[in-house]
Amino acid sequence: MPTSPKGEPSLSARMARQAARKAEQLGLPVESLCREVGLRLEDLEDPELRIPYRILDDLLERMVAVSGDANLGLHLSQMEMTDLDDPATFVVLTSATLRDSMERGFRYQRVWGDGERFRLEETERGVRMRFTPVGTWRPAHRQHAEVALAQFATGVRFLTGEDVRPLRVRFVHPAPEDTREHEALFGCPLEFGAPANDIEFSHEDARRPFVHADALLNAMFERQARQALAQMPQPTTASERVREEVRRTLAGGDFSFAAVARTLRLPPRTLQRRLSDEGQSYAGIVEALRRELAEVYLRRRMSIAEVSFLLGYAEPAAFHRAFKRWWGTSPESFRRERLQSPP
Repeated sequence: MPTSPKGEPSLSARMARQAARKAEQLGLPVESLCREVGLRLEDLEDPELRIPYRILDDLLERMVAVSGDANLGLHLSQMEMTDLDDPATFVVLTSATLRDSMERGFRYQRVWGDGERFRLEETERGVRMRFTPVGTWRPAHRQHAEVALAQFATGVRFLTGEDVRPLRVRFVHPAPEDTREHEALFGCPLEFGAPANDIEFSHEDARRPFVHADALLNAMFERQARQALAQMPQPTTASERVREEVRRTLAGGDFSFAAVARTLRLPPRTLQRRLSDEGQSYAGIVEALRRELAEVYLRRRMSIAEVSFLLGYAEPAAFHRAFKRWWGTSPESFRRERLQSPP
């Protein structure tokens, strides 16, 4: 099996398994393809195997070169991806609504792969999920982005039982010569050469209930997902290390960028560059962490003043303003209206 140098980010071998199965469907020499990139086909059946991102990138690029299938990512999205050993996936499947599933997918993404590849963002029209491949750009990142957003689009239709169409889908890579397959799959305006890879849904669609919603099962799978996170090795990417340090110091400590850089023993410019290479920013990491923890603390019935302090705000009014920006409502209304299911 491949081994990662210390600190090299890795991900679940699930995508590599699906890629190997797709290669078999296409009549490609699967075993030799795997050998070329340093994989053994039999190892891919190990549900706990994690591989370096560069190995998966190599495999996808070789598959495109050998098959000539430039839309490999779109075709991978049509493969069955559910892993019975993956509680994070079932947290998403049993969520109450599309928005809830996006929040939980963002929260437990590290079960699937190191780094914060997914980022949940509020927009004027609704909500969007941004996807940023790990590492500096290479051709495989087109396939990563297309499979991620295509799975989102088709998964939402399956999980809501409705023909939900995104408001817009954007890709960083240039437009392919033929985009008809993209247009048919997404059924919405597409933008290529964009600043980010993301998929956006309306407020109305974000509230759509999931056909498999089950509060009890969701709580059970969420506990398992939390346990899976706790058992994972310490974060290896710069964004994960920053996130962990901010989380440790958020309540009453110094979580400024300069302080975090000192703790991580990195010059601020170096840390900033590494975050940028991962498609992240310090402000974005802090904002996302605060938003996530706000829901957790409100579920625990903590006072607004306590939540404000734990999130590192100087006063509750600042927390109120941030919360209104995130959710479009006050913390008190959010707790009454949205947090009726078990934690």
